[in-house]
Amino acid sequence: MPVVQKKHLRHIMKERRKELFQSHPSAGMEICFHFFNSFKLNSHLKIAGYWPWGSELDIKPLLYRFIDEGFECALPAITPEGMIFRQWTPKIPLVTGPFTMLEPSPTASLVIPDLIFVPLLAFDKEGHRLGYGQGHFDKYLHQHKVITIGVGFSDQEVDKVPRQPHDFALEYLLTEKGLIRVEIFSNPS
Repeated sequence: MPVVQKKHLRHIMKERRKELFQSHPSAGMEICFHFFNSFKLNSHLKIAGYWPWGSELDIKPLLYRFIDEGFECALPAITPEGMIFRQWTPKIPLVTGPFTMLEPSPTASLVIPDLIFVPLLAFDKEGHRLGYGQGHFDKYLHQHKVITIGVGFSDQEVDKVPRQPHDFALEYLLTEKGLIRVEIFSNPS
């Protein structure tokens, strides 16, 4: 039954997120402030984000700050084999990939990130997230050990996200209200 529950929740949360996106134009700057004031970064970390699509919380201020501070950054790209990450700088052109999302040019270098910012449709206090249903992030996170930070508006929180065995819980949640370390953190081995 989780598949049906997720489909229903996706429909509701897409509409909610559109409203939140319109009513919180400064959320991207707020998450950048909260992250850099709350998270201790090692200078060698490779950072992966996402290029915001539709009403996803805009993390571009965060990405540009990472670049300004000398971090290697990457964005996801979808291939027939699954999701990969390619290097991103403001000088690397973005192209339209599957699902009409922007991603780095196929000529950009591959990056294995140490920390990934994951866009959210919904999340709960246990770090479970609702995405678009393709499973790209879950598959990648089961194959690679990385720090995971879900990004969304605080009002995208729900009591409980319906779960399936392959779903991956996040370690942190970043909203316009702050950065939260997930208390109940567990993932299948």
